[in-house]
Amino acid sequence: MTIAAGIGYALLALGPSLSLFVSVISKKPFLILTVLSRNGNLNQDWETLSFLCDMLDAYAGGLGHGVAHAVFFCLSLLTPAFGPATFFVDRCSQIPFFLVSAIIALAFVTIHTFSMVIAFNGYAEGNKVDQLFVPVVHLAAGLVTLVNFASGGCIVSIPLLYFIAILTLIHCGKMVWRRLKEHQSTQGNS
Repeated sequence: MTIAAGIGYALLALGPSLSLFVSVISKKPFLILTVLSRNGNLNQDWETLSFLCDMLDAYAGGLGHGVAHAVFFCLSLLTPAFGPATFFVDRCSQIPFFLVSAIIALAFVTIHTFSMVIAFNGYAEGNKVDQLFVPVVHLAAGLVTLVNFASGGCIVSIPLLYFIAILTLIHCGKMVWRRLKEHQSTQGNS
């Protein structure tokens, strides 16, 4: 394997996180300025700013947690990937080990990022479903990775892990959409 493959695995694991950071988190000051520069009631602007900051803070915290997970469980393993050959594990001989590691890291970054938003909202609203959703999803994702110990298990575990990641993303999207609708209706009633 070459340096290009090692860099490719690192970008697979962390590239989407980097692009989300650059496109969303790093632009937070501009978001704040945009909200404050709008014409209207300062109190409404402050409520909107507070709402958006809470969501973005949860998002940034989750992204940071997910990236830390990816660095620890994927990038720390990649140093041998820059050598002249690739590495396969007997239990999953169909896919290179480093590729499996990067794919799993990307799934966990997604799960961590959006679970944090769900958890922040669940505790802020006292929503028991959201409060329980996050540990159950983490437990399920962790248990799914145990399938990798079976022969050919990575072929089964990776789609299951991405199913969990997509489920987390959908639940988070619905929750944020509901919160935005509620926020807009309270803004309209003020």
